[in-house]
Amino acid sequence: MEKTLIFRSAIEKSLAFSNLSRKAYRTVLTAALVALSAAVLFASLVLSSSLNGGIEGLRSRMGADLLVVPKGYEKGAENILLSGEPNYFYMDRTVLDSVRSVEGVEKASGQFYLTSLSESCCDFPVQIIGFEPESDFVVQNWAKSRIKTELNGEVLLSGCNVTAEQGSVRFFGSPHKVSARLSKSGSGMDNVIFCDMASLQNIFDDARTKGFGFISDGDTKNKLSTVLVRLAPDASADSVALRIKGAVPGVQVIVGEKFIRNFSEKLSAFLVFLYSISALMFLITIISLALVFSITINERRREFSILRVLGANRSTLRSVLFYEAAVLGAGGAALGIGLSALIIIPFNALISQKISLPFAMSGARQILAFSGAVFLVTVLSCLISAVNGAVRISKIEPYGDVK
Repeated sequence: MEKTLIFRSAIEKSLAFSNLSRKAYRTVLTAALVALSAAVLFASLVLSSSLNGGIEGLRSRMGADLLVVPKGYEKGAENILLSGEPNYFYMDRTVLDSVRSVEGVEKASGQFYLTSLSESCCDFPVQIIGFEPESDFVVQNWAKSRIKTELNGEVLLSGCNVTAEQGSVRFFGSPHKVSARLSKSGSGMDNVIFCDMASLQNIFDDARTKGFGFISDGDTKNKLSTVLVRLAPDASADSVALRIKGAVPGVQVIVGEKFIRNFSEKLSAFLVFLYSISALMFLITIISLALVFSITINERRREFSILRVLGANRSTLRSVLFYEAAVLGAGGAALGIGLSALIIIPFNALISQKISLPFAMSGARQILAFSGAVFLVTVLSCLISAVNGAVRISKIEPYGDVK
């Protein structure tokens, strides 16, 4: 009995493969449609997961409860956080002391943005940010390893997307030793180099002596770009933000949690669009395959009738059709997932740069889980599309017609 079932299954598979290979043009087009659906679904899952990971990375990198910037430059500060897009803006350093004196402020630390650079360390412009290690409560916590201060006192921390050759980066022909690498976040901070204020001033002065021009004057002693604020326990972010704006004219305060929440809401609309496209593609695929199977049954009435005469029962004919659907689904899913992965995984850094959004590439386990899920859903969709054809096959009689 078992041998009979195995033999019968082998015959059914052989008939399915024979039909698919005989109609190669139709098979290739159908498999391509299935592959496209699988590719879109796989891409939407990986992209949505990576974008959500980017939001979490942004949340961890935000670090400060409040970000104080010159009025009118809120967008520039947000772009640096989101995509690492180089920018520069300045306010008087006295702002830092004024912010520290505001009720509800536990800690405050200043940062200085140097004009954007395009150097040998990277294929993209790099933002150099000066920070104050002695008062910093954000940047140094991102380091992967213990920060090593160089003999010259230089502290330089590089984002994970910044290439360091032999542990150094080169600016304007001069090498600078990397004290530590920052852990990956998927946010714009991965494209940033942080260094202490004295080192930043040295980089600026060195570049100026070599004839490089800057829009900013590099006056790190009297100017700042932003002030990062940590709130005292039980302090309200909105209340402290209002106090800062009242005490320090000409500044704008970005509330960290509110900024991330607003960005998450905007991103959700984008993710809904991705999922909608995937659902639409699968609906089109199921309908198209159902039509294909229905049409091919009309073309194969004689073939199925002969098989009935030769002893094949209705169950065998249905199995042949389902085998064909499974082969198309499995082949198309594997092709679609493979092509989509070949585009997204190797070029994830470029994708992150182009969409200008926080993007933390999904891990290997997640990608494998998405691959398995898409494969199963695709094959199942193909089997569902063959149900109507299987019902029609059940009505075929020897030398008969489809009723």
